[in-house]
Amino acid sequence: MKKLLLSSAAALVLANTLSADEISDLKVQLKALTERLESLEMNSKKQAEQTNALADEVINAQNATSFSTVDMTKTEAGLGAAASKVYYSKNPLSIGGYGEMYYSHQNHTGTDTSEVYRFVPYIGYKFSDNIILNSEIEFEHGGQEVSVEQLYLDFLIDPAFNVRLGHQVVPMGLINLNHEPVLFNTVARPDVEQYLIPSTWHETGLTVYGKTDTFNYAAGAIVALDMGLANHDGTPEADTFGKSWIRDARRGGNESNNETSNIGGVARLDYVGMNGLLIGTSLYAGKAGPSTNGQAEGIMTIADIHAQYQHEGFKIKGLYTQSHLSKADSYLGDHQGVIATVHPESARGGYVNMEYNILPYLTQASTRLPIFFQYENYNLATSLTDGTSFGNTESFTYGLNYFPHEQVVLKGEYKLRHNKNGIDTNENEGIYSFGLGFIF
Repeated sequence: MKKLLLSSAAALVLANTLSADEISDLKVQLKALTERLESLEMNSKKQAEQTNALADEVINAQNATSFSTVDMTKTEAGLGAAASKVYYSKNPLSIGGYGEMYYSHQNHTGTDTSEVYRFVPYIGYKFSDNIILNSEIEFEHGGQEVSVEQLYLDFLIDPAFNVRLGHQVVPMGLINLNHEPVLFNTVARPDVEQYLIPSTWHETGLTVYGKTDTFNYAAGAIVALDMGLANHDGTPEADTFGKSWIRDARRGGNESNNETSNIGGVARLDYVGMNGLLIGTSLYAGKAGPSTNGQAEGIMTIADIHAQYQHEGFKIKGLYTQSHLSKADSYLGDHQGVIATVHPESARGGYVNMEYNILPYLTQASTRLPIFFQYENYNLATSLTDGTSFGNTESFTYGLNYFPHEQVVLKGEYKLRHNKNGIDTNENEGIYSFGLGFIF
């Protein structure tokens, strides 16, 4: 523009000395020059806009590569969708996780409870397409408890045969592998899969796993349950004795009071040859840890059968499990200052859960609103060393979930539990619960 002004000033100075024809030619040249400068300015502006757009595309491409979203249709070796992210990530580093919060009101006691129950980050890294690190770090009860639930290397050899080495979730039951909150509809995990298949059950070991068009399988050796870790005082009223005799035996990667660890075996087989159907079984067996009174160690076995079927908005799943501890009387006596006069020998339990998405009848929205019903029946000690039994517990749970996004769920339920086990002081419990869960 400065050049244009100078040219105009020069033209005015020369106007008095030029002829009319020369002045006319000069005006034409000045007009062409002005149009040329305006065209250059417009092209420069377009180039700047194109450069900015290209920079935005590069940033978006980098973000898409660095931060993979959860693909709910993809899982690896039965893991949840968020735990499987690293296997399908375009970037070597993968970050995901899940969280749970809840509020409950117990009618029988008038007690209200609210808690930031879990926040669990997943961190994974792909050394190559065939060597993958995956980890799961759990912050529980508002951060009061911190543990490493998974820390393993996968060596991917073939879809039908792969090797997993390190600290891993034990492939038992339905929820132990799929414990992310959007994958089960109750606010808390079923009692059967908390106490009899003690979710989340994680141990160090080596497993092999694979899949075909018809079957999925897993088998391996892990650190065994240690019945010496559970302190029992022989009174049914003690919660650690009544509900947690299997759950307390989990080593979970922690150093034991014992100098050595036993090895247990685990195996799982699932039929997946029909769309929407899963039918399977899993089995664990291992030495139960050093006895209290110097007798031979017992053998702990846990077996389950499980099934799940899903068609459009309907899903039904169920599980039945039995547990047995041989030589349970070898754990009687003085254990770390606690005198055990009786000990559980066996347990059994099962549940059925049904849900149906009713939202298509209410709106055309793509979100989901399944209503559900769950029935549980279990006995945490069908036999004890003194010949007695705890008796059955059964519960009826009614509720609904709302999914504003497939990775976010809001839960509400009412559970009516009938206790005939001699453990809980209230024979009938009515519990309202509300929960929030998410994965990322």
